[in-house]
Parts: sequence; structure tokens; C-alpha cells
Amino acid sequence: MTLCEFILQDGKYVCQQCGMYAPSAKAVARCDPSRIIRTEDAIAQEQGVGTELKKLLAKIGIKSTAHCSCNKRARAMNMRGIDWCEANIDTIVGWLREEAGKRRLPFVDVAGRLLVKRAIRNARKAAAS
Repeated sequence: MTLCEFILQDGKYVCQQCGMYAPSAKAVARCDPSRIIRTEDAIAQEQGVGTELKKLLAKIGIKSTAHCSCNKRARAMNMRGIDWCEANIDTIVGWLREEAGKRRLPFVDVAGRLLVKRAIRNARKAAAS
């Protein structure tokens, strides 16, 4: 079983995977595989700028690990939407810079910005189809 990941949704903390409610985002619970839900909202959260950015990074050999915040941030970007990502490119580039530093990888802000813009364009294209 995997741990629940709670997000604030309509004023309540809800696990993204199984739909369990919790009193706070820091609550610890295990998802019951029989309760895992696949709503349209959950499926939509798997698509978006975060997913597209992960795909682009994977093409150059950079993949999420168990100890990085990549998956959580990708889900946050997907949930907040394309327009939010476009308005917050600097924040996302900062996240990339931070993770590159943790991994001791070189980072150039201009390249990061271009990568995020490409992910936004890819997400818009995927949403239109």
C-alpha cells in the first residue's frame, strides 16, 4: 500500500488517490487499493504542464527520484492549470534551479525558462486535442 497524499480541495483535505478525508495535509494514512478512485478530475490531474515538463526532462535523462519533490510539484502544476503555470514561470524555474542544485547539476535560467514554456505549449496542445 502507498501513503495518502492529501491536498486542499473545496476547503477539505482529500487524498488524491483514494479520496479519504483528513484533518490536515500532514495527516498520515495508507491508501487502500480497493478505494482508489479514478474520477475525471483525477485523470485530468495526470495531464498538464507538470506532466509535460517531466516528459521533457526525461528526454534529457533527468527523472524524478523517491527523494525529490518533482512528482508533488508536477501534480501541483497540473492541478493549478496552464494559465497559472504561464503566470508563474519564475516560480517554476526556481523549483528547477533548486532541484538542479540538490542534484549538483548545472542550471541556466534561460534554458529552464525555455523548457517551461515548451511544456506549457505542449500542455495547451494536448488539452486542445
